[in-house]
Amino acid sequence: MDNIMLDLETLGTVITQIGAVYFDWTGKTGETFLVNVNIKSCLDRDLEIKYKELKFWLENRSRITWNKNTIPLTKALEELTTFCKINKKAHVWSHYYDIEILENACQKLGQKLPFHYTRWKDIRTLVFLAGLQKERKENNKDPKTHNALDDCLYQISYCCKAYKLLKK
Repeated sequence: MDNIMLDLETLGTVITQIGAVYFDWTGKTGETFLVNVNIKSCLDRDLEIKYKELKFWLENRSRITWNKNTIPLTKALEELTTFCKINKKAHVWSHYYDIEILENACQKLGQKLPFHYTRWKDIRTLVFLAGLQKERKENNKDPKTHNALDDCLYQISYCCKAYKLLKK
């Protein structure tokens, strides 16, 4: 498959969970990736917890899926790199903010992104160009679960809709 959807859950620049899914433009999905990241390993690398994100998670404790079976940030990024190498030419789709956080974490570890920067594509640009307003709220409720893997699948669904609109 020629695309990877990437999503992070964070507490500011502290990464708590990384999810990724290979997919094609029909909406078919392939290999999946999900790791929970040890918060202390992020703090030890001078990544920061930000009040706004901390407040969100404190108000949404029932949505937390990233607090068990955590691994150090270095191991999480090594595993993500291995996952991205399944197809070294795949385009990596995500929100710009997620890539910014991921790149910052990689820099703190003295590493490069797990994929070449030219392979990264922005979800919001695709949705904007297609003229598609993603279903961000349903009955004034956020449809995302805020589990990085689930959110990847959600993002794949509306990105495929946007892509189909653009192909017409």
